[in-house]
This record gives sequence, structure tokens and C-alpha cells, in this order.
Amino acid sequence: MTADKKIHFYIKHAIGSRMLFDVSGSRKPFVLETVPGGWRFVVEDVEPEIATLLEPSSRDLNLFYFIEQTGQPTQKFWFYDKDIPTVQYDAESKRWSIQVDSRMEYNNEKV
Repeated sequence: MTADKKIHFYIKHAIGSRMLFDVSGSRKPFVLETVPGGWRFVVEDVEPEIATLLEPSSRDLNLFYFIEQTGQPTQKFWFYDKDIPTVQYDAESKRWSIQVDSRMEYNNEKV
């Protein structure tokens, strides 16, 4: 990531849009991967309390991924799963991942 590029990753509950985990604000390392059938986010150093908070809400999670670059409009993506996402947590490595099948790019220019 370059100095003029910032990436944000937020996990919200679909009902009420309550913030469950601000991954980038918590400064947790994460990656977004394209995989067969969709996309997978892998987040490092996730505390068990956070994984426990996310687990019962797995079918109601909305994932927001923003890319900010100097002089460019913010790219905004909404990731979700049409059914139930694949969620995994490894307590030993503290690695949490979620795989979803849907993505929509959007902007707020006409709001």
C-alpha cells in the first residue's frame, strides 16, 4: 500500500447497519483474495471475542471495502453472500476469514 492509497475494511450487521468490526481502524492486517465463486477476506490477529461476536451473525454480515487515493474518487465496494458465507476462525493463529459470493461497487455522488 502506497502512502497516497488507504484501504478501509468494515464489517457491519445487515439489520440496523451496526458496526461489528472496523478491521482497518483496529489496524489488523488483512487481505482480499479472488477465489472460485467469489471473494475471501482473511484477517490476522483477531481476538476470540471478535470472532465470537461475528459468528452468530454470519448470514447477516455486510462487508464494506473502500479504496482512497489522492486525487481520485473513493472506490466503494459492498461484499455479501446471497445465502450463508463461509466463515472460519483459527484460535491458535488468530486468523479469521470469510468467503462471500456477491460484490457491488457503489458511490454516494447522487445521494
